[in-house]
Amino acid sequence: MPGGFPIVTSDDGTPGTGIVWATAPLSGDANHDVVDGILRAYDATALDPVNNADGTPRLKLLWDSRHIPENSFKFSKFCPPVVADGRVLVPTYDGCVDVYALPAVAQAGPLPTNANRGPGHRHDH
Repeated sequence: MPGGFPIVTSDDGTPGTGIVWATAPLSGDANHDVVDGILRAYDATALDPVNNADGTPRLKLLWDSRHIPENSFKFSKFCPPVVADGRVLVPTYDGCVDVYALPAVAQAGPLPTNANRGPGHRHDH
């Protein structure tokens, strides 16, 4: 299964704040097996300056869930992420909902997150 399940969000329609969120299988065939998944955030307002190998434009990747140490989930087919109240909720095949959110205080560097297996992360059943 090569495709993902996207949604688009913005900060109350403010220009330049659009984000495309997508869950996808990390590898393997999710049509036949339970596979690891990934959550990615792309810039909805600008393409990456580097094209794909075949010359087609690609979305500009802002962040993905692999940036969180020891974070993993089983990809749940046909279940797009949901964004509400500044949080991204990801239904998983683990029977849980992973919740991703920015910390209260922004930090310099890559997009911060408190989505980890420690404080600030909920792995709800």
